[in-house]
Amino acid sequence: MNGLEIKKIFETFYPKDLAYSWDNVGMQIGTLNKEISTILLALDLTNEVINEALEVKAQLIIVHHPLIFTPIKSIDTDSYKGKLIEKLLKNEITLYVAHTNFDISNQGMNLILANMLNLKNQKILDYTTEKEGLGRIGEVEEMSMKNAVKFVKETFKVNDARFIGNLETKVKYIAISGGSGSSNIYNAKRMGADLYVSADLSYHYAHDILGIGLNALDIGHNIEKFFVYELKKILKNAGVTSNIIISEINTEPYKFV
Repeated sequence: MNGLEIKKIFETFYPKDLAYSWDNVGMQIGTLNKEISTILLALDLTNEVINEALEVKAQLIIVHHPLIFTPIKSIDTDSYKGKLIEKLLKNEITLYVAHTNFDISNQGMNLILANMLNLKNQKILDYTTEKEGLGRIGEVEEMSMKNAVKFVKETFKVNDARFIGNLETKVKYIAISGGSGSSNIYNAKRMGADLYVSADLSYHYAHDILGIGLNALDIGHNIEKFFVYELKKILKNAGVTSNIIISEINTEPYKFV
């Protein structure tokens, strides 16, 4: 299947103009005007992911986090990022990125994560268009905060998480934002979240969370990796005939010691 056909199908669900103006989405390395027999889906682009693409003979890698985020003035092949770009080009592997357009889409990251938590009667936390936006909030069967934390950790298969707030409360409404969710803490509070789940909640935002009486659980950025399973289904159902392989590389950079 030609890569331009894949791009057309992909951007039907995740148009580039949904992305924030500061973001960098779409094709970043290579060409899409070629035959694509195998696609590799991954959260991040690392040297190990490229090696995996070579092993499975993928001509296209689709990732969530951009390799090139800010404009680059040179490609230094002695640098880590330069080496990745060189390796992709030498092996004719195309890199395509779907970042905040994927987050905002009603068939994207935040819906996928909210559905994993089985949130009922979902609402968007922060609309960026008339119908789409970042984050979701929904209902769960009422449980203790400690059980809610356990439920979230088990759902996303994380052993460690950072909690902010009061562990001795009940949870009926859970809100979630994929990736860095500090900007949505006030929306989560305003919409009645008993627990807000996100990542990269900094020290100063943690004090704001305490100050407004919100409870939050930072489970790390890497839990976004689960998007690949749903995206594979969406693309296959939409008519992508290329083989789609889910990366087995763990791109989590942190270890708890």
